[in-house]
Amino acid sequence: MSDITVLVAARHHAVSGRPVRSRADAAAAALALGVSGAVRLLTAGPLPDAVARDYLALGAPLLEVLECGEDADIAARLLPALRDVPWVLAGTRSEAEHGTGSTGILPYALAAALQRPVVADVLDIQAEGSAWIVTQALPKGARRRLRVQAPAVLVVSAAASPTLRHSLADAMAGRIVRKPLQAPKPAPTSPSAPVGQRVAGSKRRKLLEARTQQSGHARMLGAIESPSTGGAVLQAGDPHTKAQAVLDYLRTHSLVHF
Repeated sequence: MSDITVLVAARHHAVSGRPVRSRADAAAAALALGVSGAVRLLTAGPLPDAVARDYLALGAPLLEVLECGEDADIAARLLPALRDVPWVLAGTRSEAEHGTGSTGILPYALAAALQRPVVADVLDIQAEGSAWIVTQALPKGARRRLRVQAPAVLVVSAAASPTLRHSLADAMAGRIVRKPLQAPKPAPTSPSAPVGQRVAGSKRRKLLEARTQQSGHARMLGAIESPSTGGAVLQAGDPHTKAQAVLDYLRTHSLVHF
Protein backbone atom coordinates (compact mmCIF):
# COMPACT_ATOMS: atom_id res chain seq x y z
CA MET A 1 0.00 0.00 0.00
CA SER A 2 1.22 3.49 -0.82
CA ASP A 3 2.39 5.78 1.99
CA ILE A 4 0.50 8.72 0.44
CA THR A 5 -3.17 8.70 -0.52
CA VAL A 6 -4.87 11.64 -2.21
CA LEU A 7 -8.66 11.88 -2.14
CA VAL A 8 -10.12 12.86 -5.49
CA ALA A 9 -13.58 13.28 -6.96
CA ALA A 10 -15.33 14.51 -10.07
CA ARG A 11 -17.03 17.88 -10.24
CA HIS A 12 -19.56 19.15 -12.74
CA HIS A 13 -18.43 21.73 -15.28
CA ALA A 14 -20.16 25.06 -14.69
CA VAL A 15 -21.22 25.42 -18.35
CA SER A 16 -21.57 21.96 -19.87
CA GLY A 17 -22.50 20.10 -16.68
CA ARG A 18 -20.16 17.26 -17.67
CA PRO A 19 -18.08 15.52 -14.97
CA VAL A 20 -14.50 16.78 -15.02
CA ARG A 21 -11.38 16.68 -12.88
CA SER A 22 -11.40 18.91 -9.80
CA ARG A 23 -8.69 21.59 -9.81
CA ALA A 24 -8.44 21.38 -6.00
CA ASP A 25 -7.89 17.62 -5.97
CA ALA A 26 -5.45 17.82 -8.89
CA ALA A 27 -3.37 20.37 -6.95
CA ALA A 28 -3.28 18.04 -3.93
CA ALA A 29 -2.17 15.15 -6.15
CA ALA A 30 0.54 17.28 -7.78
CA LEU A 31 1.99 18.28 -4.39
CA ALA A 32 1.99 14.65 -3.24
CA LEU A 33 3.69 13.48 -6.44
CA GLY A 34 6.37 16.11 -5.90
CA VAL A 35 7.28 14.36 -2.65
CA SER A 36 7.04 10.76 -3.82
CA GLY A 37 6.11 8.95 -6.99
CA ALA A 38 4.34 6.17 -5.07
CA VAL A 39 1.02 7.99 -4.67
CA ARG A 40 -2.37 6.34 -4.64
CA LEU A 41 -5.45 8.28 -5.71
CA LEU A 42 -8.66 7.25 -3.97
CA THR A 43 -12.31 8.09 -4.39
CA ALA A 44 -15.67 6.77 -3.22
CA GLY A 45 -18.69 6.92 -5.46
CA PRO A 46 -19.13 7.21 -9.22
CA LEU A 47 -16.11 8.34 -11.25
CA PRO A 48 -16.16 8.10 -15.08
CA ASP A 49 -13.13 6.51 -16.74
CA ALA A 50 -12.38 9.74 -18.64
CA VAL A 51 -12.10 11.70 -15.38
CA ALA A 52 -10.05 8.93 -13.78
CA ARG A 53 -7.60 9.01 -16.73
CA ASP A 54 -7.26 12.79 -16.35
CA TYR A 55 -6.15 12.26 -12.75
CA LEU A 56 -3.72 9.49 -13.73
CA ALA A 57 -2.22 11.83 -16.34
CA LEU A 58 -0.72 13.78 -13.42
CA GLY A 59 1.70 10.87 -12.92
CA ALA A 60 0.04 8.70 -10.26
CA PRO A 61 0.32 4.96 -10.96
CA LEU A 62 -2.97 3.91 -9.33
CA LEU A 63 -6.49 5.20 -8.79
CA GLU A 64 -8.87 3.15 -6.65
CA VAL A 65 -12.61 3.66 -6.92
CA LEU A 66 -14.66 2.43 -3.98
CA GLU A 67 -18.09 2.00 -5.47
CA CYS A 68 -21.09 2.94 -3.34
CA GLY A 69 -24.56 4.40 -3.63
CA GLU A 70 -25.25 8.09 -4.15
CA ASP A 71 -26.65 8.46 -0.62
CA ALA A 72 -23.91 6.40 1.04
CA ASP A 73 -21.74 7.67 3.88
CA ILE A 74 -18.56 8.58 1.99
CA ALA A 75 -16.42 8.87 5.13
CA ALA A 76 -17.46 5.43 6.37
CA ARG A 77 -16.68 3.94 2.94
CA LEU A 78 -13.20 5.50 2.86
CA LEU A 79 -12.14 4.79 6.45
CA PRO A 80 -11.07 1.12 6.05
CA ALA A 81 -8.82 2.07 3.14
CA LEU A 82 -7.11 4.89 5.08
CA ARG A 83 -6.41 3.40 8.50
CA ASP A 84 -2.89 2.21 7.59
CA VAL A 85 -1.98 5.18 5.35
CA PRO A 86 0.48 7.63 7.00
CA TRP A 87 -0.31 10.63 4.78
CA VAL A 88 -3.78 11.59 3.52
CA LEU A 89 -4.22 14.64 1.28
CA ALA A 90 -7.35 16.33 -0.03
CA GLY A 91 -8.17 19.50 -1.93
CA THR A 92 -10.12 22.42 -0.54
CA ARG A 93 -13.67 22.32 -1.86
CA SER A 94 -14.95 25.55 -3.34
CA GLU A 95 -18.61 26.52 -3.06
CA ALA A 96 -19.15 25.55 -6.69
CA GLU A 97 -17.91 22.03 -5.92
CA HIS A 98 -20.14 21.36 -2.91
CA GLY A 99 -22.21 18.23 -3.41
CA THR A 100 -19.44 16.33 -5.21
CA GLY A 101 -17.91 13.13 -3.92
CA SER A 102 -15.42 15.03 -1.79
CA THR A 103 -17.22 17.65 0.28
CA GLY A 104 -15.66 20.41 2.31
CA ILE A 105 -15.97 18.68 5.68
CA LEU A 106 -14.85 15.24 4.51
CA PRO A 107 -11.10 15.60 5.35
CA TYR A 108 -11.96 16.87 8.83
CA ALA A 109 -14.46 14.07 9.44
CA LEU A 110 -11.85 11.52 8.36
CA ALA A 111 -9.19 13.09 10.58
CA ALA A 112 -11.52 12.95 13.56
CA ALA A 113 -12.44 9.32 12.87
CA LEU A 114 -8.79 8.35 12.38
CA GLN A 115 -7.75 10.41 15.44
CA ARG A 116 -5.12 12.29 13.48
CA PRO A 117 -4.11 15.96 13.31
CA VAL A 118 -5.31 17.94 10.30
CA VAL A 119 -3.41 20.82 8.66
CA ALA A 120 -5.53 23.16 6.53
CA ASP A 121 -4.61 25.72 3.83
CA VAL A 122 -1.47 23.86 2.72
CA LEU A 123 0.49 25.60 -0.05
CA ASP A 124 3.61 23.47 -0.38
CA ILE A 125 5.18 20.25 0.93
CA GLN A 126 8.84 19.26 1.29
CA ALA A 127 10.11 15.96 2.66
CA GLU A 128 12.64 16.13 5.49
CA GLY A 129 13.50 12.67 6.70
CA SER A 130 10.41 10.96 8.06
CA ALA A 131 8.63 14.31 8.48
CA TRP A 132 7.24 16.91 6.07
CA ILE A 133 7.88 20.65 6.08
CA VAL A 134 4.47 22.10 5.28
CA THR A 135 3.94 25.70 4.17
CA GLN A 136 0.56 26.95 5.38
CA ALA A 137 -1.37 30.00 4.19
CA LEU A 138 -2.39 32.53 6.84
CA PRO A 139 -4.60 35.64 6.63
CA LYS A 140 -3.33 38.75 4.81
CA GLY A 141 -0.86 36.81 2.71
CA ALA A 142 1.24 35.55 5.62
CA ARG A 143 2.90 32.13 5.51
CA ARG A 144 3.88 29.62 8.19
CA ARG A 145 6.18 26.60 7.97
CA LEU A 146 5.31 23.57 10.07
CA ARG A 147 7.17 20.35 10.71
CA VAL A 148 4.51 17.61 10.52
CA GLN A 149 4.98 13.98 11.48
CA ALA A 150 2.86 11.16 10.09
CA PRO A 151 0.16 10.11 10.40
CA ALA A 152 -1.67 13.29 9.44
CA VAL A 153 -4.35 14.68 7.13
CA LEU A 154 -3.46 17.67 4.94
CA VAL A 155 -5.99 19.92 3.18
CA VAL A 156 -4.41 21.75 0.24
CA SER A 157 -5.32 25.43 -0.11
CA ALA A 158 -7.13 26.80 -3.13
CA ALA A 159 -4.22 29.26 -3.46
CA ALA A 160 -1.70 26.45 -4.03
CA SER A 161 -0.32 26.56 -7.57
CA PRO A 162 1.77 23.47 -8.32
CA THR A 163 2.59 22.58 -11.91
CA LEU A 164 -0.15 20.31 -13.25
CA ARG A 165 1.40 18.02 -15.83
CA HIS A 166 -0.68 16.00 -18.28
CA SER A 167 1.00 12.94 -19.72
CA LEU A 168 -1.02 10.81 -22.13
CA ALA A 169 1.40 7.93 -21.56
CA ASP A 170 0.82 8.08 -17.79
CA ALA A 171 -2.92 8.38 -18.32
CA MET A 172 -2.94 5.13 -20.29
CA ALA A 173 -0.37 3.31 -18.13
CA GLY A 174 -2.02 4.09 -14.79
CA ARG A 175 -4.31 1.47 -13.30
CA ILE A 176 -7.94 2.05 -12.37
CA VAL A 177 -9.11 -0.45 -9.75
CA ARG A 178 -12.82 -0.48 -9.01
CA LYS A 179 -13.86 -2.19 -5.80
CA PRO A 180 -17.57 -2.97 -5.59
CA LEU A 181 -19.44 -2.59 -2.35
CA GLN A 182 -20.21 -5.93 -0.74
CA ALA A 183 -23.91 -6.25 -0.13
CA PRO A 184 -24.72 -6.64 3.59
CA LYS A 185 -26.61 -9.68 4.74
CA PRO A 186 -30.34 -8.96 4.82
CA ALA A 187 -31.70 -8.51 8.31
CA PRO A 188 -34.72 -10.61 9.30
CA THR A 189 -37.96 -8.69 9.07
CA SER A 190 -41.28 -9.27 10.75
CA PRO A 191 -44.38 -9.88 8.59
CA SER A 192 -45.79 -6.49 9.56
CA ALA A 193 -42.65 -4.55 8.66
CA PRO A 194 -42.76 -2.66 5.33
CA VAL A 195 -40.51 -4.20 2.70
CA GLY A 196 -39.06 -2.27 -0.23
CA GLN A 197 -40.35 1.08 0.99
CA ARG A 198 -38.60 3.97 -0.78
CA VAL A 199 -37.15 6.78 1.28
CA ALA A 200 -36.86 10.19 -0.29
CA GLY A 201 -33.29 11.45 -0.55
CA SER A 202 -32.29 14.53 1.35
CA LYS A 203 -32.11 17.79 -0.52
CA ARG A 204 -28.85 19.64 -0.92
CA ARG A 205 -28.19 21.56 2.26
CA LYS A 206 -27.99 25.33 2.07
CA LEU A 207 -24.78 26.83 3.38
CA LEU A 208 -25.13 29.07 6.45
CA GLU A 209 -23.39 32.31 5.59
CA ALA A 210 -23.22 35.57 7.51
CA ARG A 211 -24.10 38.70 5.59
CA THR A 212 -21.41 41.34 5.77
CA GLN A 213 -21.30 44.95 4.60
CA GLN A 214 -17.92 45.79 3.08
CA SER A 215 -16.53 48.82 1.31
CA GLY A 216 -15.16 48.57 -2.20
CA HIS A 217 -11.62 48.75 -0.85
CA ALA A 218 -12.26 45.84 1.54
CA ARG A 219 -13.76 43.72 -1.24
CA MET A 220 -10.72 44.44 -3.44
CA LEU A 221 -8.36 43.33 -0.66
CA GLY A 222 -10.39 40.17 -0.17
CA ALA A 223 -10.06 39.36 -3.87
CA ILE A 224 -6.27 39.74 -4.02
CA GLU A 225 -5.30 38.28 -0.66
CA SER A 226 -4.85 34.58 -0.06
CA PRO A 227 -8.02 32.82 1.11
CA SER A 228 -8.17 32.15 4.82
CA THR A 229 -10.59 30.60 7.20
CA GLY A 230 -10.76 33.70 9.42
CA GLY A 231 -12.78 33.71 12.63
CA ALA A 232 -11.50 33.22 16.15
CA VAL A 233 -10.21 30.15 17.96
CA LEU A 234 -11.47 29.71 21.52
CA GLN A 235 -8.99 27.60 23.46
CA ALA A 236 -9.72 28.81 26.99
CA GLY A 237 -12.95 28.86 28.95
CA ASP A 238 -15.65 26.40 29.89
CA PRO A 239 -18.21 24.97 27.42
CA HIS A 240 -20.80 27.55 28.51
CA THR A 241 -18.45 30.43 27.61
CA LYS A 242 -17.65 28.94 24.21
CA ALA A 243 -21.32 28.28 23.45
CA GLN A 244 -22.14 31.88 24.39
CA ALA A 245 -19.46 33.14 21.98
CA VAL A 246 -21.03 31.15 19.14
CA LEU A 247 -24.50 32.44 20.02
CA ASP A 248 -23.22 36.04 20.12
CA TYR A 249 -21.73 35.62 16.64
CA LEU A 250 -25.01 34.24 15.25
CA ARG A 251 -26.96 37.10 16.78
CA THR A 252 -24.52 39.74 15.52
CA HIS A 253 -24.95 38.52 11.93
CA SER A 254 -28.73 38.03 12.27
CA LEU A 255 -28.47 34.29 11.72
CA VAL A 256 -30.75 33.59 14.70
CA HIS A 257 -33.53 35.73 16.13
CA PHE A 258 -33.85 34.78 19.78
